[in-house]
Amino acid sequence: MTPFIQTFFERKANSALKQSLERACDLSHFKQVKTRLDSGEDLTKELPQLKKLSRKDALEAVKTLIKRCDTDLNDYWTLPKAAKAKLTVTHKSYKGELVPRFTAIYGFNTKLGQVEIKVTTQGRYVFVSPSAKDVKKANIELAFRDVEKQLSLAGYA
Repeated sequence: MTPFIQTFFERKANSALKQSLERACDLSHFKQVKTRLDSGEDLTKELPQLKKLSRKDALEAVKTLIKRCDTDLNDYWTLPKAAKAKLTVTHKSYKGELVPRFTAIYGFNTKLGQVEIKVTTQGRYVFVSPSAKDVKKANIELAFRDVEKQLSLAGYA
């Protein structure tokens, strides 16, 4: 893997983690509100917006906000469409950790075969690992250069 690719994905991960920290706090808050609403607690003094909604509508609104937070956490990892990368993101939250742990797998099609870049996080630690299983050993460097070109072009889009 080239230093450009390593640096690119480390920066992307750090940016996504920064955005995720705020969104993870929102997610935690909405989950607590949902739990309290499920137990029948009256939250209208703490959240005046709930006065306008029935209990059922309030639960639906909170569920929608939770789904939106989950979607946002995954969307922070997307690349510009010009990169033509297939993305798979998973995240898992652990008790006592502020930021979820992410695994993002970027799949790039090159003329020489499929290249995958896997980015995993734990807290603020980022690990980037490449995989070029479909590419012949003699062409691995060229395949990574092709990925580098795709990322460079996406930066101009």
